[in-house]
Amino acid sequence: MLVARAGEILETDGMDALSLRSVAARAGVSHNAPYRHFPDRTALLAATAALGFDDLADRLATAGEADDPGQAMSAVGLAYVRFALARPQMYRLMFSGDLLKGAGDPEYVRASTRAFDLLRTTVEQLLPVAGQTTSGPVASILWAEHHGLALLLIEKRIRPWMRSDRREDDLVHWVAATLPDRVRALSALAAPPGVGRRQA
Repeated sequence: MLVARAGEILETDGMDALSLRSVAARAGVSHNAPYRHFPDRTALLAATAALGFDDLADRLATAGEADDPGQAMSAVGLAYVRFALARPQMYRLMFSGDLLKGAGDPEYVRASTRAFDLLRTTVEQLLPVAGQTTSGPVASILWAEHHGLALLLIEKRIRPWMRSDRREDDLVHWVAATLPDRVRALSALAAPPGVGRRQA
């Protein structure tokens, strides 16, 4: 219940408003009650962010159910950015520097690892041979790419540089549509000799 109330505060008032005291007030319990579950604010943030990663992972899993591996890859990329745009406050929290001290929280680690593993599995399904050896590096690059795009869109840093007849959603779809080809190219570069790597 406390983590759910924390999520509500996050979505409506932002991360700065999220504290053990504010969660207690929202939940209608004593100020000391949250300390029975969370030793400090960082632990509360980690637990809340874990919910965000679980939501992201659920969306990636659903998107990756397409029968065609290329379509699944595109759908996963699209689902990632759409999650960030739909829940910007949660997305910021999930990657907040405030969580660095709490990065060892078991639930936070489990949930964030699950999200990454779904991306990695989607890469492996697209490239069943080379993907087994390169899926980790490729998935990391894709995560970084989509993370950057999501933050630029959340912070409204792309709009001024786009042509006036194009929408931000067009850009997101272009990135998703070209994702399978980029995955293949990245995997070919990352593969060790003899596993589909392009020779110089």
